[in-house]
Amino acid sequence: MKQVKGVQYSIILLLLINFLTIIYNGALYIQITNYVISKGQMILLLGELNNISKSPDQIFWYSIIFFVGIIFISTYKMYSTEKKWPIFSKWNLFEIVLMIGVIWSQNLSYNGIILLVFADIFYSSREFQDSDSKRSWIIFIFLSFLMLLLTDYEILSLFIKVPSLSTYIQFYPSSIRGVVLFLENALTSLNVIIFIISLLSYILYVIKEHHNIEEELKMLSRVNTELNHYISLSEKIAEDRERKRIAREIHDTLGHALTGISAGIDAVSVLIDVHPIRAKEQLKNVSNAVREGIKDVRGSLHRLRPGALQNNGLKDALILMISEYESLSKLSVDLKYEWGNIDLDVIQEDTIFRIIQESMTNSVRHGHASKMSIRFMSEDNNIIVLHDNGIGFDDLQIGYGLKQMRERVSILGGSIHFENREGFYTKIVFPKIGGEVYDKGNDCR
Repeated sequence: MKQVKGVQYSIILLLLINFLTIIYNGALYIQITNYVISKGQMILLLGELNNISKSPDQIFWYSIIFFVGIIFISTYKMYSTEKKWPIFSKWNLFEIVLMIGVIWSQNLSYNGIILLVFADIFYSSREFQDSDSKRSWIIFIFLSFLMLLLTDYEILSLFIKVPSLSTYIQFYPSSIRGVVLFLENALTSLNVIIFIISLLSYILYVIKEHHNIEEELKMLSRVNTELNHYISLSEKIAEDRERKRIAREIHDTLGHALTGISAGIDAVSVLIDVHPIRAKEQLKNVSNAVREGIKDVRGSLHRLRPGALQNNGLKDALILMISEYESLSKLSVDLKYEWGNIDLDVIQEDTIFRIIQESMTNSVRHGHASKMSIRFMSEDNNIIVLHDNGIGFDDLQIGYGLKQMRERVSILGGSIHFENREGFYTKIVFPKIGGEVYDKGNDCR
């Protein structure tokens, strides 16, 4: 904010100095002309001048009119809601035309206004903030200094005859002439000094801002690295906890059932020759224990399923998961489910659901994607295609998540393929199993 105010103050100061210089030079034309007339030296003045295209009054008022236009444009850009303008916007081009009008009105006696217009356009143009627009501002800088060179009176007077202000000043007495030249040079030098100081200050500010941005990016990179480490650690902890939970489930259900079954079979092997009737009763007990064990295992598997799949089919569960994910992130997902009524068992549904879930997580976390398409197709094989608009990859590193996806797909006898295709592209192929089309009248699950 301080730098923005500093730029505004420097432009205002340059406007003030250039306005004073233009008024000063215009007043000199009028004052010296009146002085020469009063001394009866007008014929001498006309003899010294190469050409007289404008009267002193025209020089004075034309210069002021053109410069007021520059003040209006500069003020409008300074306080406009649009803080940055295209370098070749209509306002900048009009400002350049008015600048040429001022230089022409002053009979080429003053071209320091080029520095003012250059600074005004430089500070207000968006191209100078964008490294991709180097060509535009290099061309502009080159043209600005070329104009500064070509509007020098000593050079241009070789080709165009214009009345020189210095010729007018020569008719003043030497005592007055010294003061007049001192004030003229002081205003010109002050204009150059303020321009250089403001330009250097702005360049240092831009360098500092770029340095601050680089430091912030480095800090964000460090934070992102630490966050990824934390996520990996959290995943490892969650994985260990899940393993322990599954082990407890197996111990409490399947382990208990198998122990009872083993003991029952041992009892049957003893009773079968001695007491066949008791052996049959024991076999019934073993059968009941097996059934109870199966129920417990099914209950454990049900508790391990994703929440969205517990009361929904695969398609509805995916829609629910996508809706929840879109509400929590900036990822927009387009789901096209063309599998129809395919009869999938619990393991197949769980596996496919987890693969889609992992792919969406990777698209956000690693690919920084904003859009993702998921398509389920049924051709010679069952196919799933996932494609996001993220950053993709140059050299794919197979981490824990992708490794788990491959393992899950291989369990179902399928294959998975990853590509860098303007984002991350995944194609999964599952072989069709005979009779997998779902028949609503024969649901045996």
